[in-house]
Amino acid sequence: MAREITDEEYNFLQGRRQVADFVESIYNDPVLSKEAKALVKKKYPQLQIPDYDIEDRFEKKLAERDKADADAKAKAKEDEDNARFQKDRDRVQKEYGFTDDGMKELEAFMTEKNVLNYDVAAEYHASKNPKQADVDHSDGLWNHQKQDGFADISKDPEGWARGQILGAIRGDQERQRGGR
Repeated sequence: MAREITDEEYNFLQGRRQVADFVESIYNDPVLSKEAKALVKKKYPQLQIPDYDIEDRFEKKLAERDKADADAKAKAKEDEDNARFQKDRDRVQKEYGFTDDGMKELEAFMTEKNVLNYDVAAEYHASKNPKQADVDHSDGLWNHQKQDGFADISKDPEGWARGQILGAIRGDQERQRGGR
């Protein structure tokens, strides 16, 4: 039951066959196949292409695993950096005697001047803002009575001075005798 077709229909079918031959050669080409199947999948999302679908799911799983690994590494590096930062911060605070407010001031200075090193910032900050001397709330006296030998001096100042002079004379005489 052969049917006759017009020249117009024949040309149309020949063009379709030619397009099918081009598409089939690209679709089966090892280098271009994935891209061709991706375009087909994009145009017809419900169409099942078993080898493309399996490979796509596999690549998504690999990408998820790689992302999880990268996130874990980034988290570990961030934790390590935070620990080093806190260690440096604590050391500088202790070494330079900064209060918590002083550290906030120092960090504001570091941010403003773009200084990344606590030691450099602390040295500069300490040199520009010297720490005030501690007030000892003393009574202003010299407290001689706490010095060694003060009790002897205060009992008999002239006797103590005479003893010191005589001791110095004897020391000089002994040095002279030893030098001959």
